[in-house]
Amino acid sequence: MLKNLVFIMVLACLVTSCSTLKPSASQSSASVKQASSTIQDGNGNSIQFISNIAIHPDAQQDKTASSITTSNVGNANSNTNYASGEAIENLSALQFKYSILENASVEELDNAKLLTFMDSWYGAPYHYGGTTRDGIDCSAFAFLLMSSVYGVAALPRTSKEQYGSCRHIHRDELKEGDLVFFHTLGKRRAVTHVGVYLRNNKFIHASISGVMISDMNDGYYDKHFIGAGRVL
Repeated sequence: MLKNLVFIMVLACLVTSCSTLKPSASQSSASVKQASSTIQDGNGNSIQFISNIAIHPDAQQDKTASSITTSNVGNANSNTNYASGEAIENLSALQFKYSILENASVEELDNAKLLTFMDSWYGAPYHYGGTTRDGIDCSAFAFLLMSSVYGVAALPRTSKEQYGSCRHIHRDELKEGDLVFFHTLGKRRAVTHVGVYLRNNKFIHASISGVMISDMNDGYYDKHFIGAGRVL
């Protein structure tokens, strides 16, 4: 009788402990099912997503082993549109460099010949009457840029002559490749300086500080602006 009583008590303990473990096991299983899901890719391979972490085929791994996605994913809050669906990582280093200097989007800078020319001359020192990278003046730089990039071979040598030879346009009509003219000799409003317009009020020129990009809204250039011309 005593043995039967002990046996019944042991059996009751076992039943109780199993029922206690079942909810936990079910909970754990449900959590795993909720946190993970499996889909098939185009090749029939299984890709598993766990806790919203996905491994992308085109992702790069940094030193912390975190996934950095490089695919071109649209953002509903972004106004950026990549030209012809081109991934941003495929755009050239020059486009990134000059997009900053011109305050423009990378995709706007699609004139590779202009970018290459500017970069090869950027920082070249100023020298009155000079025509080489060892020293060049504003009109010689404008002449070389227009002939090398746009094929304009008939542009005169001096800034004053260049102003007289182009079709004058309003400032708000400026486009890439137009010429912008300034006076730099005190109160005399004679043309003494020229640059080539880029975009967003930016122009490139050979200044006394060397070949550089400046802003037409800058106090000095805004005050000394004479006019703009188009030769293209």
